[in-house]
Amino acid sequence: MKKTSVFIFSIIIYLTMMPPAYAKSAAEKAALEGLTAVTVFIDISRFSRKNGAAEKMTESHRDFAQFGYRLVAVNPYTENSDLEGFFVSYQKPQRIDDTIKYNP
Repeated sequence: MKKTSVFIFSIIIYLTMMPPAYAKSAAEKAALEGLTAVTVFIDISRFSRKNGAAEKMTESHRDFAQFGYRLVAVNPYTENSDLEGFFVSYQKPQRIDDTIKYNP
């Protein structure tokens, strides 16, 4: 009985200490991990470059803004002159002496 209790307790501790692998989005995962800056890749298919790219970036911006991040940079990624996606960087402001500072 004692071994079973220790085993169950160990599993509970392990599950509570695990990184947030079950986050719904990259923004939620970054926020749960306490990251102050994060870069994500937004993949764009060949058939949805015009509308799909804008929708995916808007969704990403909205998700990160919800967790307090701001947009820092958007860099296109091309392969053989074809747009494949975007590297998008976000940063969370840091509070120093009750003021918000952004690292350059």
